[in-house]
Order: sequence, then structure tokens, then C-alpha cells
Amino acid sequence: MDDQHLVSDGLGKSRVSGLLLGIALAALLAGVFYLYSNPQLVIMLTDQLWACF
Repeated sequence: MDDQHLVSDGLGKSRVSGLLLGIALAALLAGVFYLYSNPQLVIMLTDQLWACF
């Protein structure tokens, strides 16, 4: 095997893993924004936080 082939395989895997990580983070952020758009959830979380004090 030549070194050029090994380097290109490593870059491809890095790009794919980076892309998957980006998609996972975007989905996580979208989920958080969706949950916070629900006013009842925000009120419940605020009440729970306030109960700690």
C-alpha cells in the first residue's frame, strides 16, 4: 500500500465523522429549541428551579 491511499482514507473518515457530529449537534439544538418553545415546559422548569430556593 502506498502512503497516499492511507492519508486519503483517514481524511474521508474524518469528514464523515465530523459531518455526523455536526448533524447530531444540530438535531440536539433543534430539540432543545423545540422544547423551550413549549410555554408549559418552560413554566414547569422555572417552578422547579424556584422550588430549590
